[in-house]
Amino acid sequence: MVTFLASGILLFQLLISGQEAPSQSSSQSPAPVEAEADQPESAVTPPITLIGKEAPELILSDISGKSFDLSSLSDQIVVMEWTLPECRFNRRIYAQHKMIPMMRRWGKQGVKWVSVNSAFFAHPVKVQPWIDKYKIKNPYLFDPSGHCAEAFGVKNSPTYLVLDRGKIVYHGALDDDVWGSKADRKHYLDQAIGQVVEGVPVTHPLTRTYGMEIRTRRTEDLRRAALEKMRKEALEREANPGTPPAEEESSEEEGRQ
Repeated sequence: MVTFLASGILLFQLLISGQEAPSQSSSQSPAPVEAEADQPESAVTPPITLIGKEAPELILSDISGKSFDLSSLSDQIVVMEWTLPECRFNRRIYAQHKMIPMMRRWGKQGVKWVSVNSAFFAHPVKVQPWIDKYKIKNPYLFDPSGHCAEAFGVKNSPTYLVLDRGKIVYHGALDDDVWGSKADRKHYLDQAIGQVVEGVPVTHPLTRTYGMEIRTRRTEDLRRAALEKMRKEALEREANPGTPPAEEESSEEEGRQ
């Protein structure tokens, strides 16, 4: 009975996984990093391997259903924003007027902005109120398979990339203000854009992101597979209460050897 209850708790934890939570400890601020370790099952490209390289191909549909090809902006400075309207970190950034004014300010200097939503459940009907609320004019693209997020090394919303004539020169967070309460924060993205516009190297090309994990089609399939496996194991233990879990059996075997 105890084993079955524990399995139920684990199932519940898996069910709520992927909800809004910072991707790092709240006691730490995002800072320049040299590398980010991937989980063994992850298909996400390590961001460090992308810096200074040509951006992967990206052809997606925008909110109106029209096809958008990132290569059409290969001769310009582009900011790519991975965003989820459902993410409270993303909502907070927009509500605090940290994003739209930046878009407009740099837009006057020719910087292009592209928003990408890689959540498996994203749909134009759900996103349209967000577009209308903030009067977003830049392309808003949908990546339901999550393949583009993986290719661009993106796991969390929000995540920002800066492209200089087709090459990735910045990958990371908006700033180091996880909870939006710092009086003196480091403006990583704004600084990176400014340095690219000035034609000088980006000081911090890679910073640690914070926000909500993007539930791509692949991560959702993995989550559901894990849930199904645990459900079957729990049912088997309930039907055969005297049979110890596989892990316990293997541990006992090792102890006898």
